[in-house]
Amino acid sequence: MTNWNLFLVVDAEPVELSGGPDRIVLLEGRRLLSLPDNGYPLLLAWAAGPRRVVRTPVPIHPDQEIVDAFVNSYLVEAGVPPRPRGFAWYLDLPDGVEPPDVWRAAGGDGARGSSVDLHRVRGAMERGMTALYGGELT
Repeated sequence: MTNWNLFLVVDAEPVELSGGPDRIVLLEGRRLLSLPDNGYPLLLAWAAGPRRVVRTPVPIHPDQEIVDAFVNSYLVEAGVPPRPRGFAWYLDLPDGVEPPDVWRAAGGDGARGSSVDLHRVRGAMERGMTALYGGELT
């Protein structure tokens, strides 16, 4: 995959099914995990690919330049292009898949504060998403 433009834009308002840190929404019949606008979840979106991720337009936050700097530097360090601004991102949750399954598959149980090679994190996420969803993701 070479570009964020392959990710579907859905111009609809998601319906919240559950709140909290692992917010689940319904959007055009799809059950989705809301991905916060920060580096790790958006690296996960890239690893899952455009067949498993959709985005919706959202207003630009007043501190968007600061958010962009942090998010995009994380993505670039992982070998991923900067993500476009002005979108909320969502990952498919098929029947039987819950947010803890996604984070476990992504390798989200690493030690906090340890040095990280983001290229390795990205590779682990890609393998985890392929295993979780089965087969090719792009």
